[in-house]
Amino acid sequence: MKANSRRRVLISSLAMLLVAIVALGTATYAWFTSSTVATANGINVRTAKASKLEISKSDLAWGTLVDYDVDNKLLLPASSGNGTAWFKADAADKSAFTAKTDTIASIAAGDLGNYVVMDQLNIHNAGEATVENVEIKFSVPNNYLRVALVEATEGGTGKALKGTFANGVYADDTTAYVGLTATDGTGNSITPKNEYTIEVGTLEKDDVVYYNLYVWFEGQDVDCKDANAGVTVSDIEFTVTGDTKVE
Repeated sequence: MKANSRRRVLISSLAMLLVAIVALGTATYAWFTSSTVATANGINVRTAKASKLEISKSDLAWGTLVDYDVDNKLLLPASSGNGTAWFKADAADKSAFTAKTDTIASIAAGDLGNYVVMDQLNIHNAGEATVENVEIKFSVPNNYLRVALVEATEGGTGKALKGTFANGVYADDTTAYVGLTATDGTGNSITPKNEYTIEVGTLEKDDVVYYNLYVWFEGQDVDCKDANAGVTVSDIEFTVTGDTKVE
């Protein structure tokens, strides 16, 4: 029977992002006010492995549990149009959702951890059989929160992108915004996706695919303002599935 010739492969993983936002200002500024931050707790991946598919973060420690170690992490709004250069800014005025140009500044590499969680989510076929129809599924539960998964050239921290950053950005709506690429306010127009399935494809024996993972609060989002502070971001669940091919 066909059912006996194929074995379903499932990796079920949980990435929990619990965010408590403390609003210390009263104006409705995009980018929040300078005294307002967001707190991210417990981004991690737990895997119930039922196959030879494995996952890892940038340390390439393959297994069934990935912990991104960001408990009680304070995150300030940021923006990027390419995933390489990241920017901070103040709002132009109370009604604006774009940055005031003369306040835009590059975020130094050593300070990025205060603005964006950057790591990897990688998949490895450690078995003998080919795995087909490999997919990553997840959701983004809140408006100005952004999750990007973009294929990378190899595993490790800060590796070059193989895919296009703007095509790998996800949100809970599809409202276009300008992800900044320079301090003069120019950037790339990004329309985030809210259909959260990444088609990885087929993995032969020992094949590995690498994805750079980014989690941040997008300052250029119209909803990134003090009036929307105080929300709680629900858990984010990543699920990796595939079909084991039996000859």
